[in-house]
Amino acid sequence: MVLPRMSTLVIGDLHGCGTEFLELLDIARRERVDARIILLGDLFTKGPRPDLVVEAISDLRAGGRRVESVCGNHDLRLMDALRNHDAGASLDELAPAEAYAIRVLDRAGKLTAARRILSETISTTYIQGAGWAVVHGGIDPQLGLAGTSDFEKIHKKAAPGRAHWWESYNGDDGLLIVGHKPLFEPMVLRRDGNPIVVNVDTGCAYGGFLTAYCIEEERLIMVASQQPARDGFGATPVATAPRWASGGPVRTFVRRP
Repeated sequence: MVLPRMSTLVIGDLHGCGTEFLELLDIARRERVDARIILLGDLFTKGPRPDLVVEAISDLRAGGRRVESVCGNHDLRLMDALRNHDAGASLDELAPAEAYAIRVLDRAGKLTAARRILSETISTTYIQGAGWAVVHGGIDPQLGLAGTSDFEKIHKKAAPGRAHWWESYNGDDGLLIVGHKPLFEPMVLRRDGNPIVVNVDTGCAYGGFLTAYCIEEERLIMVASQQPARDGFGATPVATAPRWASGGPVRTFVRRP
């Protein structure tokens, strides 16, 4: 008997967009591409329903799913805010995004579970598989994955008008799946026909899309954000056959508003 191939689904920056997360997971279940789920960090802040993010992760794990997350810069910020709150700072003294997330999680009775997930997340700067790695920000192409500092793995992002790190990456560390830098559509960068960098942060918290990438099938799954459009996101729908799809078997599922 031939067993089905294990699938690995990498989901872009959630930022508290719990409703969209649940919708994407529902599509993944129907398509049977969610055996292992890796989240790209920035789990809880900015969006309106961090409690649903916690609930979804907890339910997946309770059902036997393997769910992991790499550390994002906003995960570190939320953990710092929680420590300050524990030390006596009021929510009004914290940054608005972190204060809102803490308030919503507390009211929903999910704060303890969120702390546990957050503690796991901030201890993981990257996850590596056979020929691929998942990292929130990126790497220094000159130093490679192993030589890049944890800080850079989490925070690396090109300043406005500067070249992105992936423009100098030659694929020596295999396929890198990243987030952190929100793009208007997913990016699949190829070399000799094979993907070497995939960015699936498509600005869900800004009205764009929540995007996931199935490594084994080179498949993208996308759902439209329910958040108000801002910073240019949400103004232009993703094309049915986007330019980044050329050269490989990429399939998309898009729910349009």
